[in-house]
Amino acid sequence: MGACLSTADSGESEQKKRSRMIDAKLEEDSRRLRKECKILLLGSGESGKSTIVKQMKIIHQNGYTVDELALYRLTIYKNMVDCAKALIGAMRQFQIEPANPQNHEFCEYLMGYQVDADPQKSLDARVGAAVVSFWKDASISQVMEHQSEFYLMDSAP
Repeated sequence: MGACLSTADSGESEQKKRSRMIDAKLEEDSRRLRKECKILLLGSGESGKSTIVKQMKIIHQNGYTVDELALYRLTIYKNMVDCAKALIGAMRQFQIEPANPQNHEFCEYLMGYQVDADPQKSLDARVGAAVVSFWKDASISQVMEHQSEFYLMDSAP
């Protein structure tokens, strides 16, 4: 059948080539997986699991992109406003009035404020002034005496 000028079936050659490519890909994946370390983080809510992951990204993956930073900025703004609203709600619940009369207006302003969903937008300067003034109010210490009776994020000061 095959004389001295015959060649191997070209289909067989293609199969060997494809097999070598698959083997090379498997070897590459195996080398990459040997370098990977998987961890399981267990813990209750707000115990720091995501903080560990974020710190690992900063240390081992050259930090965050500009877009990721913008999204975190939005989260920080929202958390700050939510904490202020929680404190205002607790003041109302326990019938504690702000010591500074200007903080009455700030309370109404903060309760009606919604953080803009655009991560590129800065927080309104009035929100910052309202939160700082509100946090420095003498009545906050009275509210914090009841902190076991209402929810306030652990990240609040």
